[in-house]
Amino acid sequence: MADAQEHARTVLSAIIPKRRDLLDKALRHLTPAHFPDKVQSNIFTLLERYADVTGSVLTSSALDDMLRTKDAGQGSLYTENFQLFHDTEVTDADFAWSIQELRELAAEKATAEVITESMEILRSGKQLSTGETIKGHLDARAHVLEAFAEIDRDLTMQEAPEGDMQEERQDILQDYSDRKKARLEGSSGGILFGITELDSMVGGMQNGELILSVGYSSDGKTSLCVQAAWSASVEQGKNVVFLTTETLRPQVRRKIVARHSKLPIFELPEGLNTRDLKAGTLSDALEEKHIEVVSDLTKNPSYGKLYIAQVPRNATISSIEQRLYRIQRKFNIDLVICDYLALLKSDRHRQSDREELSSIIKESKQLATTFNDGAGVPFMSPWQVNRAKRDEAEKLGYYTSSALAETSEATNSADVIISILAPTDNTNRYVDLKGQILKNRDGVTSNSILMEVDYATSWFQSKASTSFDTALGASSLTGGGLSDYLT
Repeated sequence: MADAQEHARTVLSAIIPKRRDLLDKALRHLTPAHFPDKVQSNIFTLLERYADVTGSVLTSSALDDMLRTKDAGQGSLYTENFQLFHDTEVTDADFAWSIQELRELAAEKATAEVITESMEILRSGKQLSTGETIKGHLDARAHVLEAFAEIDRDLTMQEAPEGDMQEERQDILQDYSDRKKARLEGSSGGILFGITELDSMVGGMQNGELILSVGYSSDGKTSLCVQAAWSASVEQGKNVVFLTTETLRPQVRRKIVARHSKLPIFELPEGLNTRDLKAGTLSDALEEKHIEVVSDLTKNPSYGKLYIAQVPRNATISSIEQRLYRIQRKFNIDLVICDYLALLKSDRHRQSDREELSSIIKESKQLATTFNDGAGVPFMSPWQVNRAKRDEAEKLGYYTSSALAETSEATNSADVIISILAPTDNTNRYVDLKGQILKNRDGVTSNSILMEVDYATSWFQSKASTSFDTALGASSLTGGGLSDYLT
């Protein structure tokens, strides 16, 4: 409780010296119930009411006027506390931290209450306000799941920017100026995939966008995600969170190391094969190179963070958002990749798999849009098509939007949809792929982006940018196919 009181003091101390902006932020996230001390709770209530009436932050003289009808001792208690809050200097960073901690403590209290109620439902039953009685383990579990989902939603609720455009002239002009400057400097302002032709058409993954990497099993959807994560961190200095539901964290880590080994500075045209990294079969010379690659990847100060998190079974978008918020405290997140969405669970039970997938897609888009208090974040994930759609694409030579027919929400909610079509017999390590931009909300689409991929290192490159044989050597076209590099 002492911790909660300290955080409450921090919040009030930041607001009371006439910080209406901080009061507005506190009112979006907190209620008087978040303040454990009665005096603190009542002062927060007075701050809210005074702002509603006057549009300003409560002053000490205004507080004195309100307290004239109160007992002298009680009035003195409020006056002394108010003055203490006014005279205590607090940074904006401390204010933001205390806001979140008060929400965490409220969630902890709510969790304990849910567990107590669920035990009551399990053992003796509980009568609802509707007159209905719920009892037994099924009702108890349903109560827990629904209540925990609600706690998660409250805890991860982000701010949403708002404002009057007539007061934002400078912001609007500055936004355009920044985008023009980025274009003239050859930058999109978004997160690039590190694949020249694809980047020139998509223009970078932007905050608030949901990006789907679409294809059939083993065509390289996850490899494209690895390529994007590596390029964002190493080539662009961005901070990436890679969430994995399908593979173990060390397996994703090996893929990243293998991709990094293709940098020219290591003088490894073939890179470090993930199969050898997995089996421990590198030659003595390559083991030395492995140390060099890992040292550069982990110690080079010009690279961004590359945070890999293994997602537990039955995780929901709400639980992922909460994890991302915790990571955000350590560093700013520039890109989120989740491999992959279809293995997550919806926050609420749905009647069919189709409804479940639709819900997950919508929740992912909302996360991309609202994360970081409405600043947003690019959110990328693989999306697998079924065999029939793969066969149809083989005949046509390209995918259509109907490939995502399992749920129309994938097409509706996604901002960018990139498909990759590999040869039916993709048994080689190096394969030519046909990429497509099936959807690009703010840009062009394309049915033919030629790329080459090295499945052993998750290395992608636009085929038009260099000669395939010259870059890799004709002899490199032989060897194990993608199945050898699956983990």
